[in-house]
Amino acid sequence: MIKYCTDDFHMVSRNTARADVLKLYGNEKCKVKKMLEESSGRICLTSALWTYLATDGYMCVTAYFIDKNWVLQKRVSNFCFMPPLHDGVSLADKIKSLLCEWGIDKRIF
Repeated sequence: MIKYCTDDFHMVSRNTARADVLKLYGNEKCKVKKMLEESSGRICLTSALWTYLATDGYMCVTAYFIDKNWVLQKRVSNFCFMPPLHDGVSLADKIKSLLCEWGIDKRIF
């Protein structure tokens, strides 16, 4: 439909779109890691959990911190599938593994 409306539109494959999105994600993740390394060292984490159609659980972890210019920053660090059991131990383990993935676990644990 877009090709019909605009002659100069170039369709990309799903593999190209996927590769571009993953590259953008990697670049942004590096920027956030650098911001966290340059911050004062205090990070506040919040998590939100919800269930889709009473079977699939998901968790979103957001990090709040003050950057080197004293500006409050808010970044979603992870959005992931959260299998049952949603007790305190499993949530703590999941958050710790997500922080290890970001390389900020040594400053917190």
